[in-house]
Amino acid sequence: MRVTNKIVFDSFMRDINRNRTQMAEIQSSLSSAKAVRFPSQDPVSFQRSRAIEEDIRESEQFQDNINSGLLQSRLAQDALDTSIDDLIEIKRILVQSSSDTYSAEDRSNMADQISGIRDSLIATLNLSYGDRYLFAGTNSGTEPFTLDATATGGVADTSNANALQVAIDNNVNIDISITGAEIRNTDEGDFFEIIQNIENALRNNDGDALNSLLDGADELIDNTTDATSRLGNNIARMEYMYEQYENTKVTQNSEISKLVDTDYAEAISDLQQNQTIYESAMAVHTRMFNNSLLNYI
Repeated sequence: MRVTNKIVFDSFMRDINRNRTQMAEIQSSLSSAKAVRFPSQDPVSFQRSRAIEEDIRESEQFQDNINSGLLQSRLAQDALDTSIDDLIEIKRILVQSSSDTYSAEDRSNMADQISGIRDSLIATLNLSYGDRYLFAGTNSGTEPFTLDATATGGVADTSNANALQVAIDNNVNIDISITGAEIRNTDEGDFFEIIQNIENALRNNDGDALNSLLDGADELIDNTTDATSRLGNNIARMEYMYEQYENTKVTQNSEISKLVDTDYAEAISDLQQNQTIYESAMAVHTRMFNNSLLNYI
């Protein structure tokens, strides 16, 4: 086959255009920091990176849930700690008042203290976060505890036994507070009824009744402490899950980077190589097509 100048020139232009295309792709990769931006560039890597990104978005949503849950749980935990302090004060007053050295007037004053502590407990356990009452269970739109002389222990209760929860993983929910039922139902009887009995015994100046209520006062403290401990375990679990998501995200982002991000050292090396090829091709082209009959005269 006769190789004409046109054939040589066409071949040269194809090579030059291919080289320019490669250089443009490398420059785009360097400027965007992405080696794979479209499915056509690497379908497998593109699809895999998109799947990992979706996993990361899901993890971040669970982290948002956990953050919200942790905030509410810590508020509830602080409220329970405050309640325990109040119950310890009730126990101190009860132990003090059970001594026969105190008069009816002294015990009446102590009864007023117990009444004030009960009101403080109600206010603490009516803690809200936004429009949610944290100790009301899933009936969180209504204040759980209110004074009511006709109710057990003189305190009405609209809470239920279903704790507030957040999703921390697929099909995994965790309690972020303690229900009113858990607080009120103790082994010695109703939470507020025990407190009411202590107050009544003080107002009645009944030493024997006061002594018989010591176990009840201990149970109030123990039951609330147990509830606080359970909540603390849930807080620790949420904190652990949050850290796990953080660690997983680091690995996932690293994997995405390997799949689609630009390897700068490799890209710059390829760019220099393509530039050398281009310059060499242009130099050869100049020598080949700069000949004329004048060169041979």
